[in-house]
Amino acid sequence: MVMASSRSSQSDIPPTGAVSVPQNRLLTLIRTLLKDKRTRGVLQLALSLALLAWLANRVGLDAIGSTLAGISWAWYIPAFFVFLGNVILRAYRWHILVRALDQKVSYGRLLYLYFLGFFFNNFIPSGFGGDVVKVLALQQDQSHGAEALSSVLMDRLTGLIGSASIALIVLAWNGVQSWFGGSTTSLSLPSPLVTITALVSIGIPAGFMLIRSFDPLELIGRHLPFTRRVTTHAGLQRLIHTIRGYPLAALLGALSVSLPFTVSLVAIQYAIARALSVDVPFHLFFLFVPIIAIINTLPISFNGLGMREGVYQFLFVPAGVSSAGAIAMSLAFYFLRVAAGLIGGLLYAVKSVRRLR
Repeated sequence: MVMASSRSSQSDIPPTGAVSVPQNRLLTLIRTLLKDKRTRGVLQLALSLALLAWLANRVGLDAIGSTLAGISWAWYIPAFFVFLGNVILRAYRWHILVRALDQKVSYGRLLYLYFLGFFFNNFIPSGFGGDVVKVLALQQDQSHGAEALSSVLMDRLTGLIGSASIALIVLAWNGVQSWFGGSTTSLSLPSPLVTITALVSIGIPAGFMLIRSFDPLELIGRHLPFTRRVTTHAGLQRLIHTIRGYPLAALLGALSVSLPFTVSLVAIQYAIARALSVDVPFHLFFLFVPIIAIINTLPISFNGLGMREGVYQFLFVPAGVSSAGAIAMSLAFYFLRVAAGLIGGLLYAVKSVRRLR
């Protein structure tokens, strides 16, 4: 009797493969969908709309609208012109990197491509659509693909290193103040956020220095033989070789531009806060702006919409800002990016008309 019941109980247990097969099919379907660019773009747009709808429902669309309606143009218009100056700095940093590869592309051309990148970012998901346009345009200017792509990547990377450096300085200064019992600049920021910010701020420049010191493809291929189909790809090897071959003087020059670039972002965010009558200590922006810049590089939602507003709320609400004010600050900054994109679209239209003539 005992043996019979044991057999019956074992027969009731489903085979292990019966559970894993549907899961494997689901994972395969998800991978297939994520590989398709259109599907990925639709998913990012849906995520952005869902996040914006959730934030608007939680905070109140009327509160956000009334905050934006009361914007002071005496502060917002200067913020727009500082943003234009910020684009000029970005283009100059890119020019330093392009010139280091002996690519004969004028600064005016790169400035135009930067505005054009903002224009296409408004329509292409992920926030990297403008980078793709810039790479393709440089290739049309008779630049090799590896050089064009590496210059855009290095422009992004040096900007992140500049932002990370300022964030690290603020965190270190905050630690010194806490050690001596002074006031802290981070207020009640959660310790996980401070830890992640510190790790990213150290990890970005440290990772780049490792790439400069060792060939990552050779190292990965040697220890992980199954990756050699990727690590021995000629195009990828040329890209890494180009990145590792940047002269130190060019990298230092690009980094020297990244610092005033980040400071100008701080000034823009502070002016937006004043335009919306949001009272936040000026020194806090030196910590919050680099965090926002680093998080915005993650291609999760459509051009950062929804996620960026959540980050603003997460950072500024503990500093005494209302949820509606924090979201309005994020949207006001996004509108500056859209305005820069409109300038890029206008320049593109003028150039197209000239070609037709």
